[in-house]
Amino acid sequence: MITVEMFPAGNGDSILVSFDHHIILIDGGYTSTFRDHLEPRLKALDAEGKRLSKFIVTHIDSDHITGAIDFIRKNGPAANPAIIGIDEVWYNSYRHLQFDDKEKGNFNGQLPDIQLQGGLESKEADDRGQLVSLPQGTSLGSLLLKNKYAWNSSFEGKAVKSDAPLKIKIGDGLSFTLIGPTSTSLKDLAEDWKVYLQKKFVGKLNDDDWFDDAFEMMMEEKRQAEMEADGEELEERLVAGSNDWVVDNSPEWKKQDTSVTNGSSIIFLAEYGDRKLLFLGDAIPGQVETAIKQLPLWNGTSLHLDLVKVAHHGAWPNNSPALIDMLQASQYLISTNGYRHHHPGLSTLARIVSTAGPLEKKSLVFNYSQGDRFSDLKLQEMRDKYHYDLVWPDVDEWGNGKDGYVRVEI
Repeated sequence: MITVEMFPAGNGDSILVSFDHHIILIDGGYTSTFRDHLEPRLKALDAEGKRLSKFIVTHIDSDHITGAIDFIRKNGPAANPAIIGIDEVWYNSYRHLQFDDKEKGNFNGQLPDIQLQGGLESKEADDRGQLVSLPQGTSLGSLLLKNKYAWNSSFEGKAVKSDAPLKIKIGDGLSFTLIGPTSTSLKDLAEDWKVYLQKKFVGKLNDDDWFDDAFEMMMEEKRQAEMEADGEELEERLVAGSNDWVVDNSPEWKKQDTSVTNGSSIIFLAEYGDRKLLFLGDAIPGQVETAIKQLPLWNGTSLHLDLVKVAHHGAWPNNSPALIDMLQASQYLISTNGYRHHHPGLSTLARIVSTAGPLEKKSLVFNYSQGDRFSDLKLQEMRDKYHYDLVWPDVDEWGNGKDGYVRVEI
C-alpha cells in the first residue's frame, strides 16, 4: 500500500510518501511546518524503527526549503541522527552548477551585507504568518556538508539532472524515473545567479563553502524582488456568470512561467508495483511535456497515473492545457493555503476536471479548505456533471481540526 501525506506548509510543499518499507520526504515547507508537524511525525517513524530512503528538496524556493534547513540542522550528523536516519538527500546547490570561470582560491570580493546581517527575510509568510530568515553558515548545502549526509550519491555527488528519462531502482519493486531538471535548466539557473551575484560584488567564483549560503539566499532575494515588481495573476474568487464554474474559469492559456528556480525543480515518476505517481515540484510545463513524451509509458496521447502532485500549487502558468491533457490521473494533489498568490488557479482546476472522458472520475485533493473560495466546486450538480470528487483536510466549519493536513491511500 502507498500512503501520501501533505503537511501544513502554508503556500508551500511538504509531502511524505510511504511505499511500504520505503519512505520518501519531498520538501520541507516552512519553519513551522517542520516544528509543528514534520518533526513529531518523523520522530514517530523513527520510534517504529523506520528511516527515510530519500529526502528530496526539489528546488531552492523558501516555501520548499526553509523547513528542510531546520530539519537537517536539528537532525545533526547523518551517522547519529537526532530525529530520523536518512539514506540519501537529493538537492541541487551551488556546487552542482557549472561555471566556466569557477576556480580554486580565495574570493577577493566581499560578502554582501545581507549575509553579514543575518540573512534574507522571506516576504513569504509561513502558515503562522511568521517571516523566515537564513543566517550565514546555515544554508541547506552547508548543513549537508557539515553533517556528512549522502548527498546526491545516486549521481556520484553531482547534480540531480537528466536530459532524457533516467530510471533509478530504489529497491523492493520501487523505482524513480527522473525527468527533470535538464542540464539546460541548471545552466540557466547558474547564469541567472552569476549575473545577480556580480551586481552585488566583484570577485572570482570558487569552492568556498559559503557560496552555498550565497546561492540560496541571493536567489531567494532575487525571487522576492521579481514578485514585487511583476506580481502574479490573482484569482480571488470564482467568476460568476453562467452558473458553471468550469465554463466561467476556462480562459485561453496565454503564458508559461519563466522562473529559472521553478525550472530547476527535481521532477520524478515513482513506480511501485502497478502504481504510478508523478511529482512535479514547481515545474515549467513545456519542459515536462517534452520529457513525458520520452517515457516508455507514453501512449502517444496521454500518461495514465494514479496520482499527480500538481505543479507549483496549481498556478495556471505552470499547468498548460496541453500538460493537463497529457496527464490523466485518478488523484490530483494541491498543496497550498492560497496565501498571497491565491493558488491554485481556478483555471487549472477547471481544465483538470473537464479534460477526462465521461466515465473517468477524478479526485482533487486539497490540504487546505481556503474558507468558502471553493464553494461552487462542492456543488453536487457540478461534481456529477464533470465526474470529480473532492478530498479535504479534516476540519469543520469553525476551523477546528487539522486544516493543512490530508492523507490519501493508493
